[in-house]
Amino acid sequence: MATPTSSTPGLVLTEITKTYPGVRALDSVSVTVERGRVHAILGENGAGKSTLVGIAAGSVVPDSGTIGLAGEQVARIQPREAREKGLAIVYQTPALAPSLSVVDSVLLLLPESRRPKRRGAAAWLSAHFESLGLTIDPNAQVGSLSLREAHLIEIAAALASEPSVLVLDEPTEALGNDETRWLFERIDELLAKNVGIVYITHRIPEVVEIASDLTVLRDGKVVGRGKVADFSEDQIVELIVGRSLETTFPDKSSSEPGVQPALEVVDATGPGFRSVSFTVAPGRIVGLAGVEGNGQRELLRALSGKGPMAGTVRVNGTPLARRSAKAGSQLGIAYLPGDRIGEAMFGKMSVRENIVAPSIDLAMPAGFLDRPREYRLTREAIAGLAVKTPTLETPVTSLSGGSQQKVLLARARLGDPKVLLVEDPTQGVDAGARVEIYAFLRRMAESGVAVVVLSTDAVELEGLCDSVLVFSRGRVMVTLDGDQVTERAITGTAVLSQREHESAPVVSAVPSGARRSWWRGEGQAGVLVGLILVLGAVTTLVAPAFLNPLNISQTLATAGTLVVVGLAQLLVVMTGGIDLSIGSVVALAGVITSFFAHGSIVLFVAGVALSIVAGLVVGVVNGLLATRLNIPPVIATLVTSIAVLGLAQVLRPQPSETATDEIMTLIGTTVAGVPLILVAAILIAVVLWLIIGRTRLGRGLRAAGSDPVKANRMGVSVRAMRMFASVAAGGLAAVAGFALYTTTGIGDANTGQTLTLTSVTAIVIAGASIFGGSGSAIAVAAAGLLLETITSALTFLSLSLSWQYWVQGAFVLVAAVIPLVARFVRTRRLIAPPTAPPSGAVAEAAP
Repeated sequence: MATPTSSTPGLVLTEITKTYPGVRALDSVSVTVERGRVHAILGENGAGKSTLVGIAAGSVVPDSGTIGLAGEQVARIQPREAREKGLAIVYQTPALAPSLSVVDSVLLLLPESRRPKRRGAAAWLSAHFESLGLTIDPNAQVGSLSLREAHLIEIAAALASEPSVLVLDEPTEALGNDETRWLFERIDELLAKNVGIVYITHRIPEVVEIASDLTVLRDGKVVGRGKVADFSEDQIVELIVGRSLETTFPDKSSSEPGVQPALEVVDATGPGFRSVSFTVAPGRIVGLAGVEGNGQRELLRALSGKGPMAGTVRVNGTPLARRSAKAGSQLGIAYLPGDRIGEAMFGKMSVRENIVAPSIDLAMPAGFLDRPREYRLTREAIAGLAVKTPTLETPVTSLSGGSQQKVLLARARLGDPKVLLVEDPTQGVDAGARVEIYAFLRRMAESGVAVVVLSTDAVELEGLCDSVLVFSRGRVMVTLDGDQVTERAITGTAVLSQREHESAPVVSAVPSGARRSWWRGEGQAGVLVGLILVLGAVTTLVAPAFLNPLNISQTLATAGTLVVVGLAQLLVVMTGGIDLSIGSVVALAGVITSFFAHGSIVLFVAGVALSIVAGLVVGVVNGLLATRLNIPPVIATLVTSIAVLGLAQVLRPQPSETATDEIMTLIGTTVAGVPLILVAAILIAVVLWLIIGRTRLGRGLRAAGSDPVKANRMGVSVRAMRMFASVAAGGLAAVAGFALYTTTGIGDANTGQTLTLTSVTAIVIAGASIFGGSGSAIAVAAAGLLLETITSALTFLSLSLSWQYWVQGAFVLVAAVIPLVARFVRTRRLIAPPTAPPSGAVAEAAP
């Protein structure tokens, strides 16, 4: 392998070609990124930038070409290998699995050579954040963070890897001015260390400010390259869009004063903002500005009904009586959130379905499908927006960012809104689409709609808005109008307001532990143990024989089976699937074991080992069907369940004889009065708990189930994680089959079938997400004990069969609802209105 030197280019992509069905994303593209320089890669959405970055990072495999990194040329590279060779990447959509903690996510992102031990990782990460001016709780759950916080965490992780090449894909889209300045300072520090920077952005002023070199892509080909200093901003834009842009922003409103406001907001107060009042007349566009985190975003969401708020809101003179998104929509308020994919769109649905979704009554006036009417309404809605889509049935997620935003704008227009609230209208949108979106917003205003735009781009606010409200500390510091709306005034007012009140850290602190997923872990296990004790105490008062040693021993032994099947299901569910073959594997393992239960102990042990091997083989088959043939795990395991059950019934058409006394004595062994099988089950749960929470394998399992795309970008092999889960689940199900055999000593193909449903019940009441990404093995063990305690207690309470079902269902419901209630209470506490600042701490809003 070649040894890189200080003069060796940081990254060399040579003749890269990548073709998707019907589309050539990249056509013989070559880029050389020198060390100690910022190389901007520019182009409209769909030009091939993200594909090129994915190839360099290893998440996309090229059809041809070579990747040069760390002095070595390869045809393809794996994400983990790219990180080890010194490449760090910050994606436009942060590659952080939502179900992981911040510290676990960062550990996955770091190369092996830079990764600290897990035990001290939280303290190490806190110190790293502090050195960067960030105050984020390392134990916070990623899914509870804002997009802005997630971006900063990924940037911090990239910096911690001490890269030789750093790729930044639209890094400032979710950042405010302060965070952008902070990032540019970090870039300067990296350049001083001879690090090569790849910078992808749609913001041309940023390119001019920090980049040395540029490469422009259009339709997958290089259409321009050179030194940034040799191009003007207009020339760069013309290269990107392939045409000259005579004007970027449409003419502003010429509406006369004195018109009745379309939107009136009086004394709006909520989490993050206080005493905000303003009006928007029909035909005008009002912008919300300020340093990120000063309440403007919270206000916009509250006006849409997405957040709590006190105060008065009127639309065309009619007050908004109820604070909800539905009530706002009925009154004529349309809201377009900044997080298009995560919050605004139905990702797997078509363009047509996304556009007509909020106007379903209009599309189906009689309540029945009217496809021609849907098509007509959809075409009317997107008219003039130049949505680039092959057909109206194309999944909306396959469109570019600009076309996705146009789909949302078309949806809003179809609903005939009176007020349009738009958050970051051009985030992730290319230069050409920006012009079209600006023109559309102005046409909406001219049609009589009151438009409110929140943007972190002061240039955008200057060119688009008739008035701008500048926020600081949750209040409107200044209202700029007419000729006062300039980039200098917007930025200056925001920055000076911050300095006047002492600027806060880049990210406001998150209360330690406030965002941890506590009730999906050991806290839930404590709740379940408490329910067990309560149920045991009540049953003992009614029927003291419940504490009979024989009953306790039988209950604990049977609980061992439930614990193990729950753990088997947990692994598969954690990776995003459900295993319907568990009950059949339990039956097969018991049947195989029974054939060896009438000889020597050595032969019996060999039979148990053979049954576990059979379970592992079933797991391999399940894994191959799911990962190689891409059959959904539910379908794959349903097929294998039927086949395995059939095999068990062929082997044992009738139940076997009871095992020999010697073997029954062996399998009935206890430890301090506790059946050995339960002790083994608890040990397995502890081992899995350590693996899931404390190892790279556990982080990979959770990441794969939480978000496969992000997991892949983090360097996790989703296919390998799902295969491991399937095989381990098969093995554990076989262990559960042996555990069940220890309670009966009989091999019966018809036993164990109900355990599939029981395993799902166990993980649900243990607080694990059935959608994948989370779960605690300790909580699952407690759930298994609770389920068997319920069954045993109901027998002693002499309840009829119907009452047994009712009581058992009630306990399961309580156990499942408790985490939901806890999360609701915690959420309400987090969004409680802030304490009013001291008198005089914040200047009054300008009239």
